[in-house]
Amino acid sequence: MYQFYLFDRPFRFYKKSEKGKISYSSERPPLSVIVYAQNDAENLIQFMPRILNQDYPQFEVIVVNDDSTDDSKDILTTLQTQYDNLYHTYVPEGSRNLSHKKLALTLGVKAAQYDIVVFTNANCCPPDSQWLAAIARNFVPGTDIVLGYTSMQSKEKAPHDFGYYIYDKLLFTLRYLSFALIGRPYMGESSNLAYRKELFFKNKGFSKHLHLHYGDDDLFINEIATRENTRVELSPSSQMTAVYHDNHGAWKELKLQYDFTAKYLHTAAKAVFGMGKVFDYAFNILFILLLAWGILNNWLLAIIALLPAVSIFVIKAVVYRRAAKIFHTPRYTFALPLFSFLQPWVNLYFNIIGSASRKKNFTWR
Repeated sequence: MYQFYLFDRPFRFYKKSEKGKISYSSERPPLSVIVYAQNDAENLIQFMPRILNQDYPQFEVIVVNDDSTDDSKDILTTLQTQYDNLYHTYVPEGSRNLSHKKLALTLGVKAAQYDIVVFTNANCCPPDSQWLAAIARNFVPGTDIVLGYTSMQSKEKAPHDFGYYIYDKLLFTLRYLSFALIGRPYMGESSNLAYRKELFFKNKGFSKHLHLHYGDDDLFINEIATRENTRVELSPSSQMTAVYHDNHGAWKELKLQYDFTAKYLHTAAKAVFGMGKVFDYAFNILFILLLAWGILNNWLLAIIALLPAVSIFVIKAVVYRRAAKIFHTPRYTFALPLFSFLQPWVNLYFNIIGSASRKKNFTWR
């Protein structure tokens, strides 16, 4: 029930949308796209044209340059001569005791001239020219927030890159998307996120978490999202790809970031996932002990240990592969048993190292 009721939600929602059973708006309201950039000169050259050439009637793109030391400013100046809907601003040098990203996004929201703001990062690439149209169609009456999906991709295959990062990132995304689809939204990711500007000012922006470097997406959405005002967009055109030079480093940074801010989230999801972790630990430990005891003393016990383990793995594999299919990520047929077994222990490792380095997450350090 835990796997099929919850984590299979995105797949079922996707299929329901494909069959025309989800209502969307035919209107195309003007949009302000806010792109966060920090030393992203190469990404700006590669990905900004994909954003600026969206097939959408009226939109502006505001790039906020966060104290970059590369050629970002010159590249943006050149692009601005080619695109009349591109604007760029910057975070003042020497801003201390502040979250640079929150300050950057605040500047972007204040500069936005349209009611709906769409957020992404300079290293993110939309799949085609329909990204904005896919996001905008969800702003039916009563909807103020749209959550999108972002996958990971390595620009240059690093020696220590392997599929576990993509597997873990997909499961992480399935958690918050699934809860949003059952009417309990609690976070989003700033790489593919949209909301009405008035919500930002009504909630005084990021003021409640100015002491934290992070939280511009998950903690802020946690404050403003409700069952009635939040929708999820999963169509192929809406799926962003975040490109990194090193998937391992990016995944580790994101893992530590969201593990830390999770402490400040107010959601029933924490209790549900906490219970899931306990069962994962208990099951893995009991499986190993029973299997070992059975091999040494009674093969019947080993078979008894294998049957529920195989059953649970099959359920997890079906759910994961269905999600991987709609999000166009590898399905890892042969690696899934290993990944599934490793995940609770990898999470425990990050909880430990995250606790040891928590001070770096505060702006006042």
